[in-house]
Amino acid sequence: MRGSFEHAYQLLTSYFAEVRLVDPDFVFDIQTTSCKDKRFTRCFWCFGLPKITYKLLRPVVVIDETFLKGRYRGGSTNSLRY
Repeated sequence: MRGSFEHAYQLLTSYFAEVRLVDPDFVFDIQTTSCKDKRFTRCFWCFGLPKITYKLLRPVVVIDETFLKGRYRGGSTNSLRY
């Protein structure tokens, strides 16, 4: 990977706009901390086909624990319910 994380986060919007040209049903949302400093906090995206087939899925619960190294140390436990 070349460049900084800040530059990579700035490219997300243009990348997602390019994806939307190929897949018109593609949706995304990029959230930042405030209007003043615009620090990246989270991002959501969904391609068109999974959005259409979502209604056919059965209920599922997923639990995942990840150990973080480097700048942000510690553990992160994520749970997801469909």
